Amino acid sequence: MLVDDGSSDNTASLLKEIEHTVPERIQVLALTKNSGKAEAVRQGILKALAWQSFDILGYMDADLATPLEEAVYLASFFEDSSYQMIIGSRVKLYGWNIQRSLKRHYFGRVFATYVSNLFNLDIYDTQCGAKFFRAEIAADLFESEFVSKWFFDIELFLRLRKEMGNELFSKSLKEIPLRNWEEKGESKLQLGDFLATPFELGRIRNRYR
Repeated sequence: MLVDDGSSDNTASLLKEIEHTVPERIQVLALTKNSGKAEAVRQGILKALAWQSFDILGYMDADLATPLEEAVYLASFFEDSSYQMIIGSRVKLYGWNIQRSLKRHYFGRVFATYVSNLFNLDIYDTQCGAKFFRAEIAADLFESEFVSKWFFDIELFLRLRKEMGNELFSKSLKEIPLRNWEEKGESKLQLGDFLATPFELGRIRNRYR
């Protein structure tokens, strides 16, 4: 499933060309207006659930910062039947190829630490754009719209915890260090988005009390 979030260039037509090459394996969802990453991902997951019967679904950033082989690697952990959600984590280990600017790395660590304390989520990397789910739980997690356009990943964790209960939550989610990840271009978040971060997190906290 390839999602075009209401782009104003020729992205949608290019995606359609790709779709026509293998329509049995690829579908394109072209949203009529730009709604932000959260809604684009949500609509893509719901469209995929309606399109075919899948055991596992997930999402990755279109720039393939997370290579496709890493998706296969992450999905393999569902062999353990207790896991409902598998997430990638950008941990720079010796000998592994994690390429990220120092500025974004340090901002990410500060953000993740703050989020961990605020929501009592012991997760190293909440914002990595590689997350996979069993189809049954995905239908529940993506059913309703998210509060935040950019930090909806946090909402997914909170929804899963509410769905599973505190005890099963820690056993149903697995965070896996990626072996390969490469930063692509600059972040789309603007200064205003960074300044609004505390308010966005506050809205999420109020929603999931």
